[in-house]
Amino acid sequence: MTELLQGETIIYFGPEPWAGLWRNRHQLMSRFAVDNNVWYVEPPTMLRDLLGRRRGDGGASGNRRSRLISRDASGVSVFHSPWWLPITGRAPFKNISIRFFLAVLSFVARSGSKHQPIIWLSRPNMVDYIGKLHAKLTIYHVVDEYSGYGQPSTAPRSKLIDSENEMLRRVDTVIVVTPTLFDLKSPHNPNTHLVPNAVDYDSYADCDAAVPDDMSDLHSPIIGYSGLIAARLDLDMLRAAANARPDWNFVFVGSVNSTHCEAELQQLQKLPNVHFLGQKPVHDVPRYVHQFDVCMIPYTVNLRAQHASPLKLYEYAAASKPIVSTDFAAARSFAGHVEIAGNKDEFLAACERSLALNPSAPELLENRRFAARNTWTHRVQQISEILRNSVS
Repeated sequence: MTELLQGETIIYFGPEPWAGLWRNRHQLMSRFAVDNNVWYVEPPTMLRDLLGRRRGDGGASGNRRSRLISRDASGVSVFHSPWWLPITGRAPFKNISIRFFLAVLSFVARSGSKHQPIIWLSRPNMVDYIGKLHAKLTIYHVVDEYSGYGQPSTAPRSKLIDSENEMLRRVDTVIVVTPTLFDLKSPHNPNTHLVPNAVDYDSYADCDAAVPDDMSDLHSPIIGYSGLIAARLDLDMLRAAANARPDWNFVFVGSVNSTHCEAELQQLQKLPNVHFLGQKPVHDVPRYVHQFDVCMIPYTVNLRAQHASPLKLYEYAAASKPIVSTDFAAARSFAGHVEIAGNKDEFLAACERSLALNPSAPELLENRRFAARNTWTHRVQQISEILRNSVS
């Protein structure tokens, strides 16, 4: 077995606050924190946003925190980037504000730690952090095709791609989560490694399957989804499917982001057989998944989806559940584990075939075996070896 990384200081620059839906970064950093000093840095306030809030509400008091630092139960130290330490994207003050922000972070994170941290970057706009923290190693971790986010115009997308290409060239190591991302990013950096996503296997395979209170009144069949509910889902297809099968319950577990899809979400939520149960603590999510008769990944097929590696693919598999997905690359790579649907009619037919499966069907047992071979422990071992080789 590969020796795990130990005794290092890891500073992970996150794209969002630590609290919330657990993602790739939470799974990895919480495990690295067992034997290393791990810091998660929440995104800094942008000066333009701070000024806008001050004009809108008379002050930034809503962004004040009582603590600069907190410690998660997993052992990860969280740096809550304060409102009084904003970054500006405009020259000539951009570089100065970034250096000041990183100087405060460095002072806090170095207390009792090694002076050469491993810097872990998660977004293209963090390219300006490179070379400013005396890092032992700088990593860029690509978990999505970021140019496919939202609805950017040509100019912002081009700027983002340029920033990412610069990032890829300048970092020591690049980690990507899908073969399609490897094909896109590896030409810019020869030290690019494919490390797929994974699952907290024991949580899903051996969880308490007691019915949660807010599902006790829902009858089968239950077609379920766990994760962020947002514009990336094919909401029109889901509404059509729910209308076509009024005797089925469609259950969504996770937080909602209505950006670019508010009207579509409202139409879906109005249906009597559609249930939005909200975000749940990470340790409770497996209980909900175990109530699903069919697990779905109904992504809109676009640039972002074609490069995605949904954690839920592995989580549904570990729970030994039938999986129905729209037609994107990662789902196709699970051939034999997932039913693929290209439209509403194919989605409904795939769900009906999945509902007919016996819980001990060979394909479902193989799903669980597949998940057991793809755990976060495996990924931490793989990354530990990559990082050790990168600094040797």
